[in-house]
Amino acid sequence: MQIGDRISKLRLSKKLSQEELAKKLFVSSKTISSWETNRTEPSLEIIVKLSEIFDCSVVYLIYGEIKKNDIETEIKIKITQDKYEKLKQFMQTNAKFINTNRQIDKYYQPTYRKFINDDKNINEWLRIGIRGNKKILNYKNWYNNMYCDEYEVEIDDEINLIKILKALGLEEIAIVDKVRTTYLYLDKYEVALDSVKDLGYFIEIEVKKYDDDVIKEYYNLLKLAQKLDLNLNNIDKKGYPYHIIFK
Repeated sequence: MQIGDRISKLRLSKKLSQEELAKKLFVSSKTISSWETNRTEPSLEIIVKLSEIFDCSVVYLIYGEIKKNDIETEIKIKITQDKYEKLKQFMQTNAKFINTNRQIDKYYQPTYRKFINDDKNINEWLRIGIRGNKKILNYKNWYNNMYCDEYEVEIDDEINLIKILKALGLEEIAIVDKVRTTYLYLDKYEVALDSVKDLGYFIEIEVKKYDDDVIKEYYNLLKLAQKLDLNLNNIDKKGYPYHIIFK
């Protein structure tokens, strides 16, 4: 279902004709028809107005229903070693300790299609991650650096998987080696304090319990970061593999 299909569905649910909706938006009925047949798409400003008329989220209009179990909403911020130690002390007192482990991630991309866009941001990745005795194949596809589709599966034969990836035209582009200490904070957020080899110290905060749509949850993350006295100017939107590749 595309955005035009959702507009049509919501318009009918509100018992509005195309002409009536057009008047509310100060556009022509032909414009509404063009949207609903997916020939054109409304601007972001119009989408916001549509969300108010239909009493739905902007995210639903743009992306449709999002299964939160396949969505990851998080922020990662570069911090100093001193801030890292202070945050660790704070979390030990105010959050539930989960674990500390070493994580080694191997990142792959197709030789025929780069995962790095024109801004040199990595918007998607495929990686093999070592988590204790487990090895996990993980794929992420980011939207506006705010949240991402995430799919992962446990693997039991890394050697043959790597052979398959190579046969399909994928190459290893980076290895990230880090020690991660993880906490559950406010029964809602997973807070990870990372010491990354050759890169330094980072905090990663991920939503684990969704009380709102992903956009609002992202902005709630920003508010939480400010409460933790984190500098939002240091939000890392590129990711560890980017820094390994271009350091």
